[in-house]
Amino acid sequence: MYSRDGARATFTLVATALIAAAALAAPAHGAVPFREIVSSAGPLTNVALGDELSCQVAYRGDARFELFPSAAKPGDCGTLVFTAGTLYAPNFSAHDGTATSSLGATTPWTPVSQSAVSGSGSASNPFKVTTVADAGASGVRITQVDSYIAGQESYRTDTTVQNTGGAAADGILYRGGDCYLQESDTGYGFLDAANGAVGCSINANNSPAGRIEQWYPITGGNQYMQGRFGDVWSAIGTHAPLPNTTRATESLDNGAAISWSFSIAPGGQATYSHYTTFSPRGVSGPPPAAVPTPSIAFGPNGLLSSPTNLRCVSKRYFPIRLRKKFWPNIAAVTIRMPRTTRVLRRRPWGTNVDLRGLPKGTFKVRITALTVTGKTIRGTRTYRTCRGRLRGGIPPL
Repeated sequence: MYSRDGARATFTLVATALIAAAALAAPAHGAVPFREIVSSAGPLTNVALGDELSCQVAYRGDARFELFPSAAKPGDCGTLVFTAGTLYAPNFSAHDGTATSSLGATTPWTPVSQSAVSGSGSASNPFKVTTVADAGASGVRITQVDSYIAGQESYRTDTTVQNTGGAAADGILYRGGDCYLQESDTGYGFLDAANGAVGCSINANNSPAGRIEQWYPITGGNQYMQGRFGDVWSAIGTHAPLPNTTRATESLDNGAAISWSFSIAPGGQATYSHYTTFSPRGVSGPPPAAVPTPSIAFGPNGLLSSPTNLRCVSKRYFPIRLRKKFWPNIAAVTIRMPRTTRVLRRRPWGTNVDLRGLPKGTFKVRITALTVTGKTIRGTRTYRTCRGRLRGGIPPL
């Protein structure tokens, strides 16, 4: 079990007798069911969603998860609501480690249902999980839809607060988490004040742009906070709107959150939406608009940038590259050349075609590209060399 003091996470050593007693008194860790949105292309390769509204994320190529605890799934991340005098939260104590004691007293959500993962990951049909949970007997029900479009560095959360009771339901909805920035468990913060978006960053104020985690509201009227992780949980534990503060210039073991106040009439509902972004490049804000993937591999409107084959090639060593605007759309590329085959699975998407040492003649370059939505693009380009093979072996570049 994890405990934390400031910026450090340590394992607490406890006497064997105390461990045995605690095991009898506490729920087993790792007991929270969850669904996983898995995308082989990523860049978010895994979004784990607990049936009690918790979350965790994996980014392509990162050795650990993006939220503390960095080896536990789900993590210290999720949806919390204060209503009817009670703070309802994910069942953090049943996770494989947590550092949320600063929240104070909480009541776990009562899981109602959680759908299987649906969708293909495309913009028109995102991966999607719907989770329903009740705030005890308060009459407040949460229906949360988490969705992911493959190729994006953000996933979207739409949280609908429904009042099934006979009186008005007032309260505060919180979404946030304990940041983990891979290189260390400490970082700075940054703020988009115009949009009430807040996050954790490897550089103060995300300048220069580097690794970030951000909560970016789609629904306006929210408040926010970034600071030491325990202070963020404590602010939620006061049952008040977040204070609109950051500690962006301080290196901290930090977290961040956003909140909305609500008042919902009997039988009514309201939806609050946001993006959760993870970007090693420091790209914040909503995901950029998707660029349609071409259906052809070569040519001026094709997937690849490569030399023309309308004339013979005198330079026998030349690059072949995937056009940058299509990078987020591609999961893998196989390039078959006269003497070798390259399989590419990450950026930068490209290689060099080497025709040096081959006799004068025609040679084919074949490509097979797999998009993040499962579509396959194939193409062949034939090149003619201009002269015979030079004596003395492979000519220089």
